Amino acid sequence: MIKSLKSYVLLGLILVISISCDNDFTNIESEIQGIKNFEAASRLFPFITKTQTFTPFTASGVSDEVGVKSNNLNGNLFGVYTNPTATFGTTVASVTAQVAPITYNPDFGDDNRTIESVWLNIPYYSTLQSTDEAGNNTYTLDSIIGNSDSDQQFKLSVYRSNYVLRDLDPNSDFLESQCYYSNQSSLFESNLTASDLIYEDSEFTINATEHTTTELNADGEAETTRYPPAIRLNLLHSGPANANANLNMSLWQSIFFANQGTNVLSTKSNFKDFFKGLIFKVEPLNSSSPTGSLTYLNFNAASILFDYTNQEELDAEEEYADSAATVYRLEFNDNIVNTFNQINVEDHDQDQDNLYLKGTEGSMAVLELFSGNIENEDGDLVPTFDYFYSKKDKWLINEANLVFYVNNDLLNDSRSENDEPNRLTLYDLKNNTPILDYFLDGSTNTVQPTLSKTGFSEVLERDSDEKGVRYKIRLTAHITNILQSDSTNVKLGLFIANNVNILEQSKIQGRNNDNDDSTLDIVPSTNVLSPKATILHGYDANISEPLRAEFEIFYTEPEN
Repeated sequence: MIKSLKSYVLLGLILVISISCDNDFTNIESEIQGIKNFEAASRLFPFITKTQTFTPFTASGVSDEVGVKSNNLNGNLFGVYTNPTATFGTTVASVTAQVAPITYNPDFGDDNRTIESVWLNIPYYSTLQSTDEAGNNTYTLDSIIGNSDSDQQFKLSVYRSNYVLRDLDPNSDFLESQCYYSNQSSLFESNLTASDLIYEDSEFTINATEHTTTELNADGEAETTRYPPAIRLNLLHSGPANANANLNMSLWQSIFFANQGTNVLSTKSNFKDFFKGLIFKVEPLNSSSPTGSLTYLNFNAASILFDYTNQEELDAEEEYADSAATVYRLEFNDNIVNTFNQINVEDHDQDQDNLYLKGTEGSMAVLELFSGNIENEDGDLVPTFDYFYSKKDKWLINEANLVFYVNNDLLNDSRSENDEPNRLTLYDLKNNTPILDYFLDGSTNTVQPTLSKTGFSEVLERDSDEKGVRYKIRLTAHITNILQSDSTNVKLGLFIANNVNILEQSKIQGRNNDNDDSTLDIVPSTNVLSPKATILHGYDANISEPLRAEFEIFYTEPEN
């Protein structure tokens, strides 16, 4: 069961007081006022680093037997992304989603009912850049990664789902939410038939173009309605090739008109039993050499508008007083599951020289601090943790940092700025929560998450060509807590963070949370939401010191 974070937040608040962190978060230090003789210094400590994949591999690549929880995420990936570094392969992101009306027991009228359109609108996350004199808007997508414009196309198929997405898990006596996983696309698609295909576009492209519709108003003048960039499809048609043919007319009549006055349209649960949702299946045009682009879908603002006319509207002498009266609205407000197909991904599990960090069903780095031996002041090799703990009454910890250098020799030099993750996050793997320093960093930025909590985790440092150089994580409070409060020196997990503000967690299929950091059973959802990847130098004798990962503690030692 996924733990609540409340206890860790409370612990953080208590330690904020006890540690007295300064307001700028540049250091968390013990007070040294009154100490007139002291020496400030730093020490590098050895530690173990290794890559760990979330899901197992087979001889042919990523196994489909284990996935990560991917329903009800804080956003949904959509499209095809081939990483320029071949080892990370291609991520194909599809979505299975429930949809339901916002009102029930509708009256569509009894005479001359005709469907005018069935508009599906799922916005991308975008920003308005400008509006010209004619009212045309120019947008940029907040996040889109992939190939050049000429290679962005992929196949999109929209199916009526035959799989019931449950809200509650029957294995928990319906006390816990149902988990659905990133590898379950074959389960959702297992009962699909040709008649379930609603819409198909073999040349679908994600772009930042606004959508417009033009209709005549009551005065006979053309009136344009504008929509931000989105998946915007008229599901009355079966695809771009049949944009003028209402081939799905009977389908939507059977869903709505035929069920007027029945139990199907009386409650949400009844409707979801009847209409189980939609599957947005993404496929690369060339599986052997996949290309495309990928972005995020905003289902919070998504809808289906079932627009129809009836005799009452036809009899109106003027424009129908309430046009919304003949529009039936459905929204995506329940289970939404992201499913991933990983193509040509290489297995680097347990690699210590290099740390392969990847989002979605990817991989992270496991860190074991204070490992091995270290030389003490007498020149003797002693266990590292014993040496550190011997400083309990001698050191005042000023700052502790982890620094990881990007392995530019292994990353494709043709990668763009948008291919590398801007942020990493550090988790306590025993308690499945960010380390204490995360909670003590008050620099939360919800408008620009990339700039949030940068005291805890710095934004990727880049060179003049915008290629990644290094990541820096501060773990001062975590280290102070080990030394001064006898906290356990737990294993730590280094993950990619799409949005460092997100604290939700994703369970790994088939693994149970048993308060043990030896088996990875939960990963941060912020990692699942990122398609990006990077390779870092680990801490190993084979790595030269300028590039070797660093674990450094800055301290003040009073002189006797």
